[in-house]
Amino acid sequence: MYLRYLYLITLVVSLISCGTIKKTATPEISKEQIQKVQLTDLQKRKFDYFFYEASREKMKGNYEKSAMYLSECLKIDATSCATMYELANILVAGKEIVKAQGLLERAITIEPENIWYKLMLAELYQQNKLGFQAVQLYEGIVNDHPGNDEYLYGLAQLYQRNGESDKALSTYDKLEKRIGLNEVVILEKEKILLELGKNKSALNELNKLVNKYPDEARYYGLIADYYLYIEDKPKAREYFNIVLEKDPGNIMAYFSLGNLAYQEKDTTQFLNYYKKALESKKAPFELKFQRILPFLMDSKNIDNNKSFIAVFFDILTNVHPYEGMAYVYQGNFYRAINNSEKALEAYKNAVGIENSNELVWQDYLLLMLDTQDFSKIYGNAKIAINTFPNNAFFYLLGGSAAGQLDDYEEAIRLLELGLTKVGENKALEAQILANIGDIAYALNDVEKAFNSYEKSLKIDDLNIVVLNNYSYYLTLENKDLDKAERMSSKCIEMEPGNSTYLDTYAWVLFKRGRYFEAKYIIERAIDNGGDSSAVIIEHYGDILFKNGDVDKAVEQWNKALELDKDSEKLKKKIETRTYID
Repeated sequence: MYLRYLYLITLVVSLISCGTIKKTATPEISKEQIQKVQLTDLQKRKFDYFFYEASREKMKGNYEKSAMYLSECLKIDATSCATMYELANILVAGKEIVKAQGLLERAITIEPENIWYKLMLAELYQQNKLGFQAVQLYEGIVNDHPGNDEYLYGLAQLYQRNGESDKALSTYDKLEKRIGLNEVVILEKEKILLELGKNKSALNELNKLVNKYPDEARYYGLIADYYLYIEDKPKAREYFNIVLEKDPGNIMAYFSLGNLAYQEKDTTQFLNYYKKALESKKAPFELKFQRILPFLMDSKNIDNNKSFIAVFFDILTNVHPYEGMAYVYQGNFYRAINNSEKALEAYKNAVGIENSNELVWQDYLLLMLDTQDFSKIYGNAKIAINTFPNNAFFYLLGGSAAGQLDDYEEAIRLLELGLTKVGENKALEAQILANIGDIAYALNDVEKAFNSYEKSLKIDDLNIVVLNNYSYYLTLENKDLDKAERMSSKCIEMEPGNSTYLDTYAWVLFKRGRYFEAKYIIERAIDNGGDSSAVIIEHYGDILFKNGDVDKAVEQWNKALELDKDSEKLKKKIETRTYID
């Protein structure tokens, strides 16, 4: 659709944006109090003090205190309309519309000529679904101020909001006679006429603008929008082309023509129009991205659309080379179509520009995990840690990468530092503890490893990686095999087709001397992809040996040796044709 630039005359009501306000008592006003009361000097000093304090607290954002002081003012002078107005503003911000409405009604009873009270009350009536009262009040405002065009516009808007289309149209006509041809008024009338199904009348309104300003391109765009609305695509296309004749650089017309071509499956024209729009150096990145977004959100067709989306991002990053978010969105797109290399390249550009954006760094490092280039992950995690020293996530990634590089002391240092930064993030705390357990075991600090696993499982007792690693290491230490079996069987329940978890469970059964059961489970591990793991194949050989099938055991050990040629233990098993613990 063609972008409409509307210069709206708005009814401004000064409301304070704040949270919920405690309900504040406001004194009732008796008939005797309608006349302004005369305050003693002492009362006036108290009133002025409370009103001043109310204003001061309001400026500080302490709205509850401000409301309390205003309530004290009303106890001294229940006829103070200024106090009612201020308190009404606070009550509206706290969603106490009915109470605010009551205060303003009282204020108007005392000061019936005050226009600000009436304007605000009319808006509150409308918010409170009292449209009839809102219209009545506004009609009175217009009668009292017959020369004020803004009030007349406000009345037309109220008629429109309350479904009184005929009255709205006639009021807009009055306004037009007063101020002359006005774009805002024309567009409001067009909207009403379209809703009433009076399409020709709506078009006539738009033609008024074109006839008066024949060289103004955007008015032809409004007519193009009209034809899109009534689903006359040829006429819409005709008027979008007129827009381009008048304004060759109008990117919204190009986008609209592109959308029409896309609907008609004319890919060549679609790409041509979109490229012209995206290549414009005058239009902002955000406006262009909004036009690409629907294609990115279409998850069902993103694979079919990926070729032209890639072209769009190439143009965007070319035209807006310092727009960091362009690279972020480009990275997200490539990640969605499983092109990790391109995604990583885009995110690398993004962090170069958005260096202080924590979320961009997080996504960048997460993408790097797919590369398994732990040296780069570690280096970039250290940069992120220096930039965001309080983000525990970066310590987790840095520590994990250091562990993969066999720098266990550095890994423990970073992970333990990360623990001090987790705050209330229990999931992250559990993950860091799990990693400390893995690294501590690699350092032969079995007690620390198992303590860390225990702490991690207290936070998340279904962390499948911790359950698997902890149970496996218990078998290696020949400790608490009952517990190891319980944890390992949980893993199988959660992921019955995972070869690693099946191998661990088979190994627990093996350590418990249940060789026949172990053989059944290890063969499930082999069938689920375990035949590519030297460890799992070696375990299969060990289990076969304990089941009395030495020849097949040696056969499996030989297969394992092909995958792990440096294993001296495997060589010795094959040479001696016996299991070595």
